[in-house]
Amino acid sequence: MRRGSSGADAGDQDYALDRRCRPAQKAVAMPLDPALLAAYLLACLVLVLTPGPDMMFVLGQTLSGGPQRGWAAVLGIVCGAFCHIVAAALGVAAILAAEPMLFALLRLAGAAYLVWLGLGALRAAWRGEAGIAPATPSTGTPPHLQGTRLQGQGRIVLQGMLTNLLNPKVALFFLAFLPQFVAPGLAPAWLQMLLLGPLLPLLAVPLFAVLIAGAGRAVSRLNRSARATRWLNGLAGTIFLGLGLRLLLDRR
Repeated sequence: MRRGSSGADAGDQDYALDRRCRPAQKAVAMPLDPALLAAYLLACLVLVLTPGPDMMFVLGQTLSGGPQRGWAAVLGIVCGAFCHIVAAALGVAAILAAEPMLFALLRLAGAAYLVWLGLGALRAAWRGEAGIAPATPSTGTPPHLQGTRLQGQGRIVLQGMLTNLLNPKVALFFLAFLPQFVAPGLAPAWLQMLLLGPLLPLLAVPLFAVLIAGAGRAVSRLNRSARATRWLNGLAGTIFLGLGLRLLLDRR
């Protein structure tokens, strides 16, 4: 009888241990709260449909160099956004928010870089250069970069990444936005932020595709005229210059 009793006790202990382990298994299998995830996706959709600096930068690059240049800008922006997401998850953005001097320096650097891009485009328009702009039908790269296609696209990717990284408001946005959708009691907060964050730039890609397709068609037609090419360069330069001045003057 004792043997049977001890066997039953052992079975009860195993069952109790198994029940205690089940919540932990659910937490690992479901790191995000479904309701918060749905709310986050809805908020991301609204943000994606709202015109902003990234959309204007992609438009400017597409107008100045065609669809390939626009997609290179998108890749750079997405890479920059991923860096901001990691920084927010690891607390780096919190340090930036707590240091006004560091914030101001980063803002000035980003504004200066955008102004530099804008002035370069305006100079190309004034001189009538193909310069920053059109892609040739044969190679899809600007004339002065023929034979170095990878180098040319890589430069635009770097520009897109820098314009995103040097905008401290992007870092503060992710720092303030992502924690609103972190559910306590599930996965660690940093892991939830790393899972949620990339959804925003990825949801923006289809919108960028529509923007690039529309602007690319206009560019392919207007590039046949030297005057139109100068106009496109001037428009792109104005966009970049406006973004830089906006970042410089907006102190919120």
